[in-house]
Amino acid sequence: MPEHSGDPPPARTPELRAYAVSLLNTTTAKHYEGRGARIRLGRGRECEVRLDDSLVSLVHAELTIGTAGGLVVRDAGSEHGTLLNGVPLTGPLPVRLGDQVTLGRGGPTLLLEGLGTAPLMRVARPSGLLRRWRPALILLALFVIGGVAYWLLAGHYGP
Repeated sequence: MPEHSGDPPPARTPELRAYAVSLLNTTTAKHYEGRGARIRLGRGRECEVRLDDSLVSLVHAELTIGTAGGLVVRDAGSEHGTLLNGVPLTGPLPVRLGDQVTLGRGGPTLLLEGLGTAPLMRVARPSGLLRRWRPALILLALFVIGGVAYWLLAGHYGP
C-alpha cells in the first residue's frame, strides 16, 4: 500500500483556452472581435483589437488567461492607464459580460458584450521526412501536371 504524506496534491495547471470576445465601443458603436489566449488592445499592428485614438497606446491593454483559467484584463504599461468599470487597474482583474474597459481617462470605453471559450487546438505538423521532402514533392507534382498538360495539348490522346 502506498504511503501518503500530509502534503496537498500538486496544483493543476489550468487548461489553456482560446477566448473569443466581442467588444462594443460605447462612443462610436463600432464592434470589435478578438480571439486567442492573449487579445491585445491598442493602436499597433500587433494588436488583435485595433483602435484609432490618440489616447490609446500601441499596445494599451491585454485580455489574457488568469491563474484560475478565466479571462483577465491588465494594463500593458500604457501611458494613460486602463480602467475596468471606472476603476484604474493596478494588476490583472477578471472580466465578465457587461464589464467596461476604458483605455485611458477620456479614451474609448469598450463594453464586453460577448465572451466564449474553446480549447486551443494543436496544429498537426508534418513529420520531419515530409517537411524535408516537401519542396521536391511540389516540383515533382508541377512537372507531372505540366507533362500531362503538354501531352494532352500535343494531341497524344485518342485514336
